[in-house]
This record gives sequence, structure tokens and C-alpha cells, in this order.
Amino acid sequence: MSHKVQIINNLHKVFRVDPYINNLLGTGGERLDNVSIKAEGIEKEYWFDTMSAVGIAVMENQMDYKCMGKTIEEKREEIEGHWKIAGKCDLQLLQTIANTWRNGQVAVMFTNAVIEVTFISITGIPMDVDALKSAIDNAKPAHLPINYTFKYRTHKQLHPFKHLDLKKYTHKQLRELEIITMGG
Repeated sequence: MSHKVQIINNLHKVFRVDPYINNLLGTGGERLDNVSIKAEGIEKEYWFDTMSAVGIAVMENQMDYKCMGKTIEEKREEIEGHWKIAGKCDLQLLQTIANTWRNGQVAVMFTNAVIEVTFISITGIPMDVDALKSAIDNAKPAHLPINYTFKYRTHKQLHPFKHLDLKKYTHKQLRELEIITMGG
């Protein structure tokens, strides 16, 4: 219910039909509606998953950073990752950055003085992996090397399927595609 209707409904029924009162209070109600709509829009700019292109531009300016992502979703992820690298770098921070990336699950470990980033839920090289690499690279100490491990489909995983089903795909597609439909 709009503010205009709420204000007028709060009046005595005799005054609700008075054109002067209706006009006077209706205008105030409409202005309150406009303020409410603007406040909701501003509130969305405080959350990375609802931020608009304008909010992203403001954040880029404030952080002196330019997003590489093409879509608004990619830019939101990038801004969120860049925002989170402002603190002390540790394994938890790197995992937090990896968790902001929405293209699959990522595990971050520190083994033998090397940062190991493993993509555990996606087969092949995921989309927009460069944005994640950039965010982690900006956060990690410069002297530490980093390895990225991708999951690929093995011959043993494809063995149960018939050759006729498999021959419609290239070797790369069989190894890297997430969804392969067999028999249709």
C-alpha cells in the first residue's frame, strides 16, 4: 500500500472525500513513496550481489581499481573479491576470495610454501577464471608461488559409454565439458 493511501486512510471518513485535503495529503504521500523507492535503491548498492553498474563504478573509483569482467555479475564478483583483499593476507582470506567467485567451488591450501588453488566442482577450465586469478594474485604475498589445478574427465570415467555416443564430441570436449549427454 502506498504512503498516499495510508495517509488518507488514517483520516476520518468525512475528510477522506474532501478534494482539498485529499490533494494536500496525497502529494505528501507521493513524495514519501518516491523517497521510499530511492532509499530501497540506495540500500541495494551496499550489497555486492545487488549492486548496480553505477554502484560498481563508484566502488571502482573509490578503490582505484578497474574491473575486467564483462557482465554485471562478473564485475560484482570482482569488486567483492578486490574489497576483501584489503586485510592481512592469510589462507582464510584467500579462501574467502575464492568463495566469492560464483563459477564453482574452489579449495585453497598452502603446501610446501606454494599456494594451491584447486577447482573441485567443475570439469575443465571454468569461465571467468582470470578474474579469480587476478583477485588472488593481488591479495597474496608477491614472493609466494601459486598453482592452479583443474579437474578433467579421465578415460576411465568415459569407459562405460558406447563409442557411438562418444564420437560426436572432440577429445577436448570429452575431457573438459561439464555436461555431456549420452544416447541422445
